[in-house]
Amino acid sequence: MIYTNLSNVLKALRLRYAVPFVLLLVAVYWFGIHSWMANWGSTEAERQMILPGDDLIPVGNGKSTKAITIHAPPDIVWQWLVQIGQGRAGFYSYDWLANLTGANIHSADEIHPEWQHLTVGDGWRTVPPDYLGDLGKDAVSPALLIEPGRVLVLEMFGAHVLLPIDEGSTRLIVRGESGSSNFLTAMIVDPIVFTMERRMLLGLKARAEGRPDAPAELTVIAQIGWISAGIIVAVLFVINRRSRFWLALPVVATLPALLMSHDIQAGLAAFLAAGISMLGFLSFGKNWWGPLLVIGSAVLLTLLLAPEAYIAIGLAFFMILLSVLGVMVVTHSKTLGGERPRLITPTR
Repeated sequence: MIYTNLSNVLKALRLRYAVPFVLLLVAVYWFGIHSWMANWGSTEAERQMILPGDDLIPVGNGKSTKAITIHAPPDIVWQWLVQIGQGRAGFYSYDWLANLTGANIHSADEIHPEWQHLTVGDGWRTVPPDYLGDLGKDAVSPALLIEPGRVLVLEMFGAHVLLPIDEGSTRLIVRGESGSSNFLTAMIVDPIVFTMERRMLLGLKARAEGRPDAPAELTVIAQIGWISAGIIVAVLFVINRRSRFWLALPVVATLPALLMSHDIQAGLAAFLAAGISMLGFLSFGKNWWGPLLVIGSAVLLTLLLAPEAYIAIGLAFFMILLSVLGVMVVTHSKTLGGERPRLITPTR
């Protein structure tokens, strides 16, 4: 019954219908979401404001201005800001996304005195020095300007300016370069940068204000959703003799996260991404391209728009699990209700 319903949904999501849908989303992104990303959270006055580090942006390139209000004094916000970096306090962002490639980033939930000193030339490291041989050796964005408690300008991450609102609140403004991006950069690089940077600002805000990133109840439900999805995908591979061999692919996808970053969340995300994709092709063949495009677009939009994408995706998994269980219960009830008692003919 469930398989039949799923097959009917797949027929409605054929490639010829999915492609126009995705193209529509691309148009919405290009003409609406992309400009919103460049100046997320900032006011018109802040976008016109002259900030430290503006003179470092090449002439002719545009400026991107993001901002967030943090209910904590500037000296507290600064302590969380200055300790950012791989091998330090992390980025307060989506560690599970960064660790898909084995970046080994783990965000701290407290201020560390040993990471409070940063000088010009030092900076935020993005991957370990020994990452993939020598590739991580120079993976540092150096600090170009430092005014403790007020300004931190980095080569790749832009200017971070702390402006006090009152005794207990701070406006954190992030000014960066926004050049004339080509289509490929705008479609691939910009969404990745925005997704991680916005989450960093929200994560920094939560930590400086002394509160969790998300309510504990939602976090627990989301984790149940992620774990349940992982178990179901693994079981689907195992129970089908034809698909058991292909289980190796999602398992291999988890290795960078587990071996290099020791991040179970990242490993589970890699397993599900590869596992769901592979199961779809094994079960539905070329008919899977349409649903895969729609699912991929939904995930990307969630990463872009949701304040906490890990929670949002986990809740989606949880709701799908409840829906499947509900269909199974209803189907089972109808089956039991449809049974008729058998008449026993007496034998002579």
